[in-house]
Amino acid sequence: MSNLLQIGELAKQTGLSIRTLRYYDEIGLLVPSYRTEAEYRLYSEADIARLQQILSLRQLGFALKEIRECLENPEFSLPQVIDLHLARLQEQMAVSRSLFTQLSQIAQQLQISQTVAVEDLITTMETITMTQQYLTQEQHDLLEARLQQGEAEWQQFLTQARSHLAEGRDLNDPEVQQMAWQWRTSILGFVGGDLQLYEALIQLYQQEGAEAASWGTLDAPTLEYILKAVAMLSVREELVGFALGRLAPETHAVLTQGQEAMRTKLQINDFMGTEGLLLGLLAVETSVAAQALGEQGVDFATAETLLRDWLACATSPAEIPAKMPFTPRANHVLELAAQQAQQQGEDQITPEHLLLGILQEGETGGGMAMRVLQACRVDCDRLKQRLRP
Repeated sequence: MSNLLQIGELAKQTGLSIRTLRYYDEIGLLVPSYRTEAEYRLYSEADIARLQQILSLRQLGFALKEIRECLENPEFSLPQVIDLHLARLQEQMAVSRSLFTQLSQIAQQLQISQTVAVEDLITTMETITMTQQYLTQEQHDLLEARLQQGEAEWQQFLTQARSHLAEGRDLNDPEVQQMAWQWRTSILGFVGGDLQLYEALIQLYQQEGAEAASWGTLDAPTLEYILKAVAMLSVREELVGFALGRLAPETHAVLTQGQEAMRTKLQINDFMGTEGLLLGLLAVETSVAAQALGEQGVDFATAETLLRDWLACATSPAEIPAKMPFTPRANHVLELAAQQAQQQGEDQITPEHLLLGILQEGETGGGMAMRVLQACRVDCDRLKQRLRP
């Protein structure tokens, strides 16, 4: 197993992105032969040879679904690949000839009458150009595959969104904000973290309607409600951004350590939840907050073990972001921490304010951080007294 390559090494050597390799794994096109105990992908020489075939077929113009069919066919051979490619080119040429004929007829009409019905021109071109106007073929292939994979989850999400809309839930409602975050995170994951593709999807829906975007079950009022909730989420995140400018140096260290723990200990790369805040607090052992938690039997190793068990099914995004976004609950904790600092007349937000924010947010439900504290049987009232001056 000495010749095995990790995904980052393979991406670097081939020029492919980690996002692409992970997506190939998700759809069963290139599944690594080995994985480490921490679930890191390891590629063998046979895997690399298969990747070479995939890239060759991709260069010939085949869609990912066709490539998989070719590779799974025991009679697969290069002459067959060439014949299939020629057949595709013939189809493309036929479409081009048809378009050429239709446009030539329109040109003749213009020469004769100087006018032509706009509807005729649009009808001639729309079938060929509509998808290409917004999405590349690669993007279209990716969307088609992911739509099939996530159909049940998508329908469940739409049911929840319509319920919030029918109940007239305020956009600042915690559950609505969680829905907005889930939408944005899911869609970005759905498109492999490609912001351009995300924007293209939204534009396609707004211009062409739900059917064109393959979102046939998503009606306009529901989409507008979701997008407004996402906009409100962005506004609240900007407010949290102001709070981040008031962090004490020790609190900056807490967030840095928390993000590192999310990545290396929990193998979560796409969000920073309250569990990350708690791990960061426990990692910076010099703070009063860490000492107060330790007095009640909560340490980094204990929290890590609990969280690894609870979050074992968590998946990483196709492309690891340089900066992990906060979840709505984590954002709310930061807002509450800023309020705690203001109430105490402090200019900076300390780790103690952050832990008080976790405890206050936990009074209305709480996230994974509160679940850890509850599992450790922490006396929250006593902890609050220990943290307040």
